[in-house]
Amino acid sequence: MQTDLPVKEVMTTVVCTVKRTDSVHNLAKKLVEYGVGSAVVVEDGRPVGIVTEKDLISKIVARNKVPSKVLVEEVMSQPVITIGPNTSLREAARIMMKRGIRRLPVVNNNQELIGIITDNDILSVSLDLGEFASLVTQDASGYTIQLEGPVIEEEEEIGGICDRCGKYADKLYPSNGLNLCEDCMDFEG
Repeated sequence: MQTDLPVKEVMTTVVCTVKRTDSVHNLAKKLVEYGVGSAVVVEDGRPVGIVTEKDLISKIVARNKVPSKVLVEEVMSQPVITIGPNTSLREAARIMMKRGIRRLPVVNNNQELIGIITDNDILSVSLDLGEFASLVTQDASGYTIQLEGPVIEEEEEIGGICDRCGKYADKLYPSNGLNLCEDCMDFEG
């Protein structure tokens, strides 16, 4: 991973934001609308908290509360940890690992929200670069994954006409310079 690549090159600039006084029901609708798992709570353009899906599960669902009767300020995590746009991806990943968080709002010199970077953003960039330098993240089930070293590109599955039998197949297998369907591969073996 290019350790000097700043988060501003990767961050999402359209951030799902809410106010302290919004209901959790309206927050949930916004999360669905944006297709994200968190919203940054802002006051005067500055982040003052964050609400994640985990917050909603542990503070609303698990306690059987009615989302339309609970305010965002009752469930938000605060204080929110932020970084600047010139922070390197490696440093952002280090902060996430040390703090046990998956998202970092990005603020300008006036502490105004200008974007957000997630562990998935960092992972995507690392994989796009074809390398992954000792970064730890969590998958959807909560298990910790550590990947090191170069990522080996998998061959893309291709479909098409088998070079031996002429039939169309959803997946072709390379063999001795030919692209063969599964039936012809079985015959080959």
